[in-house]
Amino acid sequence: MNKPPHSHFDTSALPREHQFAAWREAINVLFDTRSAAPQSHGFRASVDAYLCGEAGLGMISAQAQHYDRSRSKLGRDGVDVYVLQYYLEGSCGQRDGGTVTRPGDLFIVDAAQPLATSTSDSRFLSLVVPRRLLAPELRSPDELSMRLLRGDAPMVGLLRDHLCALYRTAGQLSAAEAQAIIPGTLQLAAAAINCQVTEANATAVKESLFASICRHIQHNLADLTLTPEAVAAQFGVSRATLYRLFEREGGFFNYLRLQRLRQCHAILANRSQAHRSVAEIAQTYGFSDASNFARAYRRASGMSPRETRMLAQEGRAAALPFVQHKDWRTWVVQMR
Repeated sequence: MNKPPHSHFDTSALPREHQFAAWREAINVLFDTRSAAPQSHGFRASVDAYLCGEAGLGMISAQAQHYDRSRSKLGRDGVDVYVLQYYLEGSCGQRDGGTVTRPGDLFIVDAAQPLATSTSDSRFLSLVVPRRLLAPELRSPDELSMRLLRGDAPMVGLLRDHLCALYRTAGQLSAAEAQAIIPGTLQLAAAAINCQVTEANATAVKESLFASICRHIQHNLADLTLTPEAVAAQFGVSRATLYRLFEREGGFFNYLRLQRLRQCHAILANRSQAHRSVAEIAQTYGFSDASNFARAYRRASGMSPRETRMLAQEGRAAALPFVQHKDWRTWVVQMR
């Protein structure tokens, strides 16, 4: 039986002085983070996650820390997902003194919005969903950032019980069964959230315009002036309209970055391009920092640029898919 992809991460096997650095690098797919205690004391953190169709469901345990998702990070990564977090132990809250969670409460993260939170030592169940799957079901999809829903609300409790049951049984399901459960799960999530949120604001996506813009981007990947402002002006739309069009792709920046990474992969996998350095290829497509490029490439492809080139020289790179279900971080990057 084909099982849903499973990923496990745990800092306990690492030396104490390296534990927080490993966690910070792992969680950077969504957040910048700072430990509430000195790093030399060690940092316990673990993730156990399943990919159910296009949604990720995982149990996270971690020591106290501060999470940030700044506007600059939003612009860099373009990740556009909702994260529904049920705190089973410990607490989470906004750092400006807002209300904090109690065990059983639901805390909502909108990755398209800035975030600054603090947590105690905690254990929570997290559902990560592409915006395009859940937003159409919500009354106010853009007004959920750092929203706290109390666990004693009937629909909130029902969703919590459902997600806990799904997590417990995910390893026993087939991949097809896990995928089939997600539409109903999202309907239940929308019902729980909509009981707390009012005012609908829907946006229609113009398919022909979207397709035209995608073609324009594909033809101009090496154009470093390919900014949202330039593309919006080219097609006579507002920047806000452009962003709405690309919500399904995880955001404009995410789509552009992934297409550029795909192009870099195609060049690296082409033996006739072996004379070009990795740094030159990266810079041609807007990746000015070699280490950032290497990390982004590995997250998207499951291997380093040099490994791709080595496989190309052996005649094996062409058979490798660009994006692989490597682990939970790759799943988040791919949610679009």
